[in-house]
Amino acid sequence: MKRLILLILILCCLVSGCSSGEAEPSSSPDMSGVARASAAYSFPSSTPIIPLISAGTVVSESYQEKPLELVYSSGIFLICSDPVEQPQGSHYNAYTLDEDGQLIQLESQLFNNAYTLGSGRYHFNFDWVERNGSKVLSYLSTDTNAKLLFFSDIGSKGLFLVKDHLSSDGSTVYSYYPVLLDFSSQELKDLLSGFSLGNISKISNAALSSDAKGLLLAQEGGALYYCDLNSTTVYSLDEISGEPVKACALTDDKIICWNQSSSISGYGDVGDYHFWYIDLSDYQRKEMPELQTEADTGPLRMAHLAGFSSYLYNDMMFAGSAYALCTSGDGRTYVLDMENWQLNPISGYTMPASNVTCRGSLDGQRLLLEDIGNNSAYVIDYADSVLVRLNVQDAESLAWFDFDTVLEQPGDGNYYLYDIGV
Repeated sequence: MKRLILLILILCCLVSGCSSGEAEPSSSPDMSGVARASAAYSFPSSTPIIPLISAGTVVSESYQEKPLELVYSSGIFLICSDPVEQPQGSHYNAYTLDEDGQLIQLESQLFNNAYTLGSGRYHFNFDWVERNGSKVLSYLSTDTNAKLLFFSDIGSKGLFLVKDHLSSDGSTVYSYYPVLLDFSSQELKDLLSGFSLGNISKISNAALSSDAKGLLLAQEGGALYYCDLNSTTVYSLDEISGEPVKACALTDDKIICWNQSSSISGYGDVGDYHFWYIDLSDYQRKEMPELQTEADTGPLRMAHLAGFSSYLYNDMMFAGSAYALCTSGDGRTYVLDMENWQLNPISGYTMPASNVTCRGSLDGQRLLLEDIGNNSAYVIDYADSVLVRLNVQDAESLAWFDFDTVLEQPGDGNYYLYDIGV
């Protein structure tokens, strides 16, 4: 009888362990988010344990009795240095956080020079700061007829879009015209000098390749182009593709393209979208191989897909993400790796049918999920297809502080920062 009771107790423990829902690991402060993830996955369980990350830093919304303003994704706060100029937002001091989570002021530098470009004379007068190699303007004079695209930095250089630029022969006015400005030597480079742009005048967006050898251009209305800066050749993505390109993602060796309707058959269909790519070695359209999926994946829909298009994202350079998020009919989630063309399942999370907002990091490597209906938030690391949960107060008050950190502003007078880690 004792053996029978003992056997029953063991079976009850096993059943209890298999039927447990989402568990949360210890939030001991000496474990980073990455360490907690490693520890969590070391426990055997039929339901993967999602690491829980609490806010590691709390910052007051005001500093020296002045409100902090976040420059999204930059890791920089701004404070208007002159209350009289607050409505105009002229001069700002810039701050970031040190290792202890304390605000430290960044050194502001002045840039003031003028250049002849085409048929015009352009003045660049601004203050700027730098954090982790990325530059942010803390002051821009009214006579500077250009905007800096954040995160377009190549060493000391940054990509500016000059407004209403008139060509050298006076025949064409460009809505925006991309130039590369060297903050150190103060040299201005006309990236499209020598190009025959034809009717590409209504430029609305631009993005450099990681090696600065190519430039994506978008026109108002949606037409996309790639400029080979070495050969001074411009390619129409629509013409190469043989169909309209809705948006694209630029990688080291290809341009991944997609649209929502296609007459060309192939293996590139996922949900309501069709994908293909343009090989940068020969500028030819290539079809995606057959996508390997689980047997029971079922029909998929696209939950988040972000690419380069005619839409300029908050003055920040974005060349598209090579990852997307898909869900099946029952809410199972998958990462679509478009560069390697494979579907990777994410364990432990079922996406609700509604009330979920997705925010991609500007480097295209992570995705923030704001589950409004359940007041919860998650971050997906695309490359590893892993998920962490944020211990937030208000899932509707989140933003990217930088590529590795999510910021929450729940309205209680503080900013809360969640370090995702690398």
